[in-house]
Amino acid sequence: MRAFSTAKQAAFMTYISPAHTSSRLGANHGYRFDGDFVHLNAEVDFSAADLDAGQAWAVQLWASDNGFACGELSGVKVAEMAIQPLAGVLATACCHAMPPAGAVDQTLALALVSYAADALPQVRDLAVYATRESFYQPRLSGQVDCTLADGAAVIAIDTIANPRAADNLSGTLALEVWALDAPYAGGAWTGSPVASVIVGVLAGGNEWTNCLFNVPAALPATGAALTVMLREWTPAGYVTRDYRNIAAPPLQVEKTAMPAVDVAETAKAKPQPVEKAAAKTPAPAAKPEKPVQEAVKKPARKAAASKPAAKSVSVNRASEAELLAVKGLPPSVARAIIAARPFAMLDEVCKAKGMGPKMLAKLRDLLVL
Repeated sequence: MRAFSTAKQAAFMTYISPAHTSSRLGANHGYRFDGDFVHLNAEVDFSAADLDAGQAWAVQLWASDNGFACGELSGVKVAEMAIQPLAGVLATACCHAMPPAGAVDQTLALALVSYAADALPQVRDLAVYATRESFYQPRLSGQVDCTLADGAAVIAIDTIANPRAADNLSGTLALEVWALDAPYAGGAWTGSPVASVIVGVLAGGNEWTNCLFNVPAALPATGAALTVMLREWTPAGYVTRDYRNIAAPPLQVEKTAMPAVDVAETAKAKPQPVEKAAAKTPAPAAKPEKPVQEAVKKPARKAAASKPAAKSVSVNRASEAELLAVKGLPPSVARAIIAARPFAMLDEVCKAKGMGPKMLAKLRDLLVL
């Protein structure tokens, strides 16, 4: 991909710094975006005490749509470069750029940060740039809906657009549905995957309209914040470009648990009293016709043939309830399997969050494609 924001060296900034005797950013520093990367540079003036303190140091680029009040970091960390505490150092680096998702203009700031022994960061200096930045990245437009029902997610989106220049082809775009601990705000997050689908590559200045996707889904935890994310493949992996927080799904646990009823009904129909009844019935004088004998035997064959199928569960087709019935498979891993499928081979199940080679080796006899 090509540049998704204006590429320039910022020249005007506001300093928010402690006493002048402390380590601080020098007079010359800035950033320049170049596609999926950003070039950082900064002169750093270290105090004598900090030169011998043995702390770890970094220069970080941050973006916030609300600015940086009182010298406190907020928003999203876009990039970071580690630096060594040396007298009169000029630090430069080309870093992966991780801009905030969405289309809102951002205020950018360069922070000088030290890390104490407990690994907690401390902001030692902050330079806030006056010119706000616009990030041109794939986005969702219009109405975005996500409905969960019967182990599937139906994602409906009015428009998926690429606002970049005509020669700026996007990376591979994917839609992901997540159940988060808190409503998403454009940065890092914690939660569980619900569903995902790869939608393709989109040229600059183009859009897809009336998008509708029906994909397998896992049941989100009660009270989770459901979010649809548009993510783009970059040299740093998938990066969130836009998102929509969705109202809590109307689907309740009882509806998703319905496949478990089907499993119970199958088990209930499994007993084979037909054979015993046939054995206890005294042979009458009138010989039973051949078709009747075959009719008695055929259900027995079907029941016998169904036994191995009950032991192996399809990772591509099984419902969440069927996966949860697999002994030794945690619920969180079962949901991750549903969100990550389909799989081309059984070993690919390790892509699901929480499923490692050791767990797969233990469960291999119970799982099939």
